[in-house]
Amino acid sequence: MVALAVVFAIAYLAYRPGLSGGFLFDDFTNLAALGYQGAVDNLQKFWLYLLSGFAGPTGRPVALASFLIDAHTWPADPWPFKHTNVLIHLANGALLFGLTRQLARALGQSATAGGWVAVLATALWLLHPFWVSTTLYAVQRMTQLATLFVLAGLWLYVEIRLRRAPTAAPWTVASLLLTVWLFTLLAVLSKENGALLPLLALVLEGTILAAHTRRQDLIATKAFRLWRAMILGIPILLLMYLLLPQTGALMAGEPGTRDYTPGERLLTQGRILWDYIGHLALPRPWTGGLFQDHIAISTGLLSPWTTALAWGAWLAVLGFSLAWRMRYPAFAAAVLFFLAGHVLESSFINLELYFEHRNYLPSVLLGLPLALFWLRWNRPDSIARILVPALILVLLTTLTFIRTDLWGNPFQQALKWSQLQNESARAQHHLSDFWRDTGHFEEAERLNNHAIQLAPEGLAWHIKAVFLACERQSSAEEEILAAVRAVNRWELLGTVQQHQVSTLLSYLHRNDCPYLDDQGMLAIIAALEAADERRARPALQHTLNQWRGRILLAQGDARGAITYFQESIGESSRPGQLLAITGLLASHSHLEEALEFLDSIQFGTAQERDRISARLFDWYTQRTGYFERERKSLRATIEQELRALDKRTEKALPK
Repeated sequence: MVALAVVFAIAYLAYRPGLSGGFLFDDFTNLAALGYQGAVDNLQKFWLYLLSGFAGPTGRPVALASFLIDAHTWPADPWPFKHTNVLIHLANGALLFGLTRQLARALGQSATAGGWVAVLATALWLLHPFWVSTTLYAVQRMTQLATLFVLAGLWLYVEIRLRRAPTAAPWTVASLLLTVWLFTLLAVLSKENGALLPLLALVLEGTILAAHTRRQDLIATKAFRLWRAMILGIPILLLMYLLLPQTGALMAGEPGTRDYTPGERLLTQGRILWDYIGHLALPRPWTGGLFQDHIAISTGLLSPWTTALAWGAWLAVLGFSLAWRMRYPAFAAAVLFFLAGHVLESSFINLELYFEHRNYLPSVLLGLPLALFWLRWNRPDSIARILVPALILVLLTTLTFIRTDLWGNPFQQALKWSQLQNESARAQHHLSDFWRDTGHFEEAERLNNHAIQLAPEGLAWHIKAVFLACERQSSAEEEILAAVRAVNRWELLGTVQQHQVSTLLSYLHRNDCPYLDDQGMLAIIAALEAADERRARPALQHTLNQWRGRILLAQGDARGAITYFQESIGESSRPGQLLAITGLLASHSHLEEALEFLDSIQFGTAQERDRISARLFDWYTQRTGYFERERKSLRATIEQELRALDKRTEKALPK
């Protein structure tokens, strides 16, 4: 349809200003895998890259593979990543059009009317400014791709259900089974919330498809109902089984690496979900973007009192949707789809509290009842029927353009986020980076100190304070002590905090901080270790041993360094770590010790590999002998360097 093509063209043009923006936060950690093995330019490197993912239990290999469209190495230019994301956003719009057109037909609309309903419902979603932070945040392609496969699976599922009688005919059962399970798998391998596809299909079955069946006076056979229950129920039961271990922390009230418990997170989500609805219903030019750490935690139903109000309202909406799902199937489908789409990321699983991208999939049907209502309403005249939605879409497009323009200017973006979220420590810290990079240390310190005042437990801002003090060429003793105290406040250290500690020690070890020598470094490590011994945080202990080894190596004590390196590895004996240590020894001219260490190590199966991708990585490297070949290559390089060193020594000796 011409109207749909115009909507897509407008959406593409609205996103163009944001393509000039840079990478942000998780982009760096996830996309850096493109350079782990050098440029991904052959089949072996492709598989090594694909299995190197660390996000979620699967590593999200489908999403990782899609990044190869834009670059084969790292660092890379952000423009292609963002451009591909915009194209995927448009593809999701096309799939949503197909799905909503079928749903409109199921609700009794004619082909023409159903097409217009689908165009309007799709445009309301596609042009909404709330998706800018998903589409222009490169790593959120994972969310986009999960949505793409879910929408494709649901469209095919509805298509099959409407075209085939509800009987257990072999073709019907096989096609439904293949559609649901295959697209669920592809969605999960993009991001874990793709596992909700069967639950979302169940929502459509209980609302729009159920109303269609009743209106057409169709009767599903017992065999069909049984097969449908298995096709949708088995993945749902599997998801519940995988979530079961998470309930232990919920019942025990354990905060883990967060400053809130799973129960507190669940209570807080009731308020947050209404905040999402507020942004969807009344969009504004700007939001706090990626920084929402100012949100007050709900510690009880009345703390704050809006928690009880929020959950009471959700229970009322849920009850109405379930009770009137046959009379108002489109409304019920939109509400239940939204709530079901938030089951994983907006429940008790102890993730971050708030992200705009979590609404990308759950909100796709919110425009359907609005479009149906408007096109069915007899009051507006023909001019108003066209003019009102047109003005709404113009407003949405304008707001999207304003927001994408901000995303295309990183400094202005940081400044705006800092102004909008003055109580967000992360927003102040983010803006301070820009002032620091341009040499405006006074303003950078002011903002960073504001972050410390807002969230004294935040490790990142204390580390930044150390950097700023060192770059002023002053003693950073006070800032370093504050950073050590910040580390020692944590009962558990997650991956992020672990990386932050390593970043601090790496910075200090590069001698970027005046008045700090190796003994001072060892004293800092000892202070961290003293508190760590009381808490038994083995991951931190391994990091501290690694840095002790690096300091001794820099002092020329290769034997002492090897001892600490071995302690830092523990029993895991991961081949990549062992080869990295060998290379580190060789780079410090301890060639004989490097060879000795290389000959002493044994490549075993890595232990405690929770992620499926990590286990597959181990299996692939063992099967192909990848690390053994790397060992031989490294040995040959070191031996060659030793021979060259011997020749230089012989020439230097007096005749």
